[in-house]
This record gives sequence, structure tokens and C-alpha cells, in this order.
Amino acid sequence: MLSKLSISRIALAVSALALTLCAGLFSVPKAAVAQNLHWTVETADTFGKSMSLAADKDGNIHMSYLSDDKTVRYGFRSAHNSKWFSLDVAPTAGYSDLPTKIALDPQGNPHMCFTPAVMKYASFDGKKWNVQQIDPGAGLIEFNCSVAIGPDGVPQVSWYQYSSPDSPYYLHIKYAQLVNGVWQARTLDYEGQTGKWNSMVVDSQNNPHISYDSFLKGEIKSAYNDGKQWKISVIDSREADRGNGAYNRGMGNSILVNSKNLAQIAYEYDDTLLYAWQTETSWRHEVVDHITTTGSWIGYHTRQAFDPQGRPHIVYDDNGMVKHAYWDGTEWQIQVVSGRGIERARYPDIAIDSNGTTYIAYRDANDGSLKVAVGKAEGQAGAVKAPAKTPAAPAAKAPAASSTPAPAPSSSGASGTEASAARPKNPGK
Repeated sequence: MLSKLSISRIALAVSALALTLCAGLFSVPKAAVAQNLHWTVETADTFGKSMSLAADKDGNIHMSYLSDDKTVRYGFRSAHNSKWFSLDVAPTAGYSDLPTKIALDPQGNPHMCFTPAVMKYASFDGKKWNVQQIDPGAGLIEFNCSVAIGPDGVPQVSWYQYSSPDSPYYLHIKYAQLVNGVWQARTLDYEGQTGKWNSMVVDSQNNPHISYDSFLKGEIKSAYNDGKQWKISVIDSREADRGNGAYNRGMGNSILVNSKNLAQIAYEYDDTLLYAWQTETSWRHEVVDHITTTGSWIGYHTRQAFDPQGRPHIVYDDNGMVKHAYWDGTEWQIQVVSGRGIERARYPDIAIDSNGTTYIAYRDANDGSLKVAVGKAEGQAGAVKAPAKTPAAPAAKAPAASSTPAPAPSSSGASGTEASAARPKNPGK
């Protein structure tokens, strides 16, 4: 657990950038009352896109996101207070919209992936951020990526390879694993337009599970490595509608793996949010909600997290709203987190700590700021009914991280730079 000294050093490392707590009201349909959470809304930054959240074992929250100066930024919130600190990690090469994903290693250190025309991977080693390019020279890389780390601490990354040196339209999903300091990359599926939307987790045996779309066939697929070989299966297909279904089945997918190492996948298809439960022999599908997407690749978007009882929670966009669906053990309950406004793309993500506190990050519909809704169960410390919304105090802009060249890794599969640390290594680690 972070000591008071560690938290003070975090504040020093980012010039004590703290943003004021901003409370807000949720629109809670009757169906959502059963969860019995009390919500507050915090302002984490004055601007945010492409958020990704993770909770560590001590209840601290880590976040990756895009800032308004086209920089990938890291955000941190201690479990002990509502102050957010942030630090610039790497530029986006001019991209104003690109995905970021974050994952934590067994020591609680954050790792990110993002795709500014190349495959970038950033990791915090307890003292500083290190930024590498995976698979350099492979061609243009855009759209979604995913990073995951198992109990062995080995980073694994998946992404969509748009072009290659031999073809302007490669359009396949790729995967890499860091082995003895060398990124080993491979193409997972050679069918056309596979993996523009992809999501990955690593199970308790350190085996990767990846969900991804296969657009030309109108399918969503699963790729799983059992430690010896990759196994690819079709989760759902337009053929389920006798070949009459749309080709966008599987867009915006996200994956979890439960205690039995079986996958649970949320995905979108036309105007429907669907959920697939893996069994020992097949997949079970069900409708979660009927939605309206914004139409662009950004508009297809789901993210998931398990609560302490192992129940899945999903956040997603619906016609400019941020919505939260959770499984109560019998059926899906749905809650509106934030209503419509000027901004259509909301980029929501979710993390749930070991106490059941729920964090939902999203872009404010009116001013574009980065909001985080915090839901606590009755009886938890800090669980209060959300007051009427009050304006947030203006926040200072985070200073850019200093950047110094670092020696290239011994592998030809990576190149690197360093950025100064967002937070120091926890004492005792």
C-alpha cells in the first residue's frame, strides 16, 4: 500500500497537479437500483479521450488517456483520496484520436499500448517510464491495441496491422510477447480485415485470450494460446442469421476471463449490445441492450471489469450517452452514467477494486473534460449520496515529462526512449 511519503513524492513528481472533486447526478433507472451504489463524479483532467483504467491490489487507480496537446498521458489516483495526478508519457505523432490501453504487472506498475502509426509500448519500472516501438518496420499500425500481463509478469500486446512493406492493405491482427528482452511478433489470423477491434487478457496460467472481429466474414472470433499452440474459434457470425446479417458483428469487443479460465465477451452488432459466455463446449449468447452507435470506428466501444463477486460490468456508448450494464446473477441491469450533450464519442472505461468500488471514466458531453464516476456500496468509507452538480475549479495544465534518449535494446525488435517517472517505486518493493 502506498505510504504518505510515496503519495507526497507522486505529487512532487507531477508538480502537485490535483484537480477538484466535482460531484454529479446519475440517471438511475429503476432496474439499476438493486446494485445500491452511491455515486460521486470527479474531474480528473480538463480534457480526455481514449481512456483506459486499472485498479491495483491496494485500490489505487491508474489511467491512460489522450490529452488536448496530442500526448498520451498517465493519471493516478490514490485509494486514500480523490486527487488525480497526471504526467505526459509520449507524443501521439499528431494523432488526435488513437486508442490507449493500460494494464498492471504483479508489482502494480502500469504498462500501456497506443498506435500512433506504429506500435508503441510504455512501461513504468518503479522509477521511470520507458517507451518502445514493437515490430519496427512492419508497416502502418492504426486503430485498436491491447496490452495484458499475467502472473509471470511477461507483457503481451495485440494490434491491427493496417499495411506492410509488401502491401498497402495488410489488415490483419498481430500479437507480440516480450521474451528475454526481445519482442516476438506474429500474425494471428490471415483472413481479410481481422482485428480492427481487439481485446486481450491473460489467464491464471499466463495464457493469452484475444477477442477480435473478422469484418469480411461478419464474425467475432476468439484466439487462445494453451501454452503450445494458438486455437482460433468463431464466437458469433452473420451466418447465424442465415447469411443475412450485417458484417459489423463483433465491433467494439472486450474480453474478460473468469476463475475457470473461460472467456466472457461483450460486443456490438448493428443496434445491439451482446454478450457471449464461453462454456466447456460452446458459446452462449444473449442480448444486453439495444443501442445506437455513432457510426465511426470510435463509436463501437465496450469495456468490462469483474466485481469482487465475479460478476461482469460493461460500459459503452449509446447515442452519445455513457451506460453501465451489470449482471446481477439473474439478468442484466442497466444504468445511464452520463446523458447526451455536444460530444458524441465518450470513450468510457471501467475498473472495480477489491472492495467493490466502481470507477467509470468518460469524456464530458459538454466541455470535453475527463470525468471519473466513483460508486461505493452502502457502508463503505466515503459512500455518500451524490449532491447536485457543482462547477469544477479550473485546473493547471500538467507539465510535460522530460525525455532523454536511452540505449536501444539488444533486440532488433524494439527501440526505446525514456520519460521521467509519474510516481516513485513503492517503499518496500
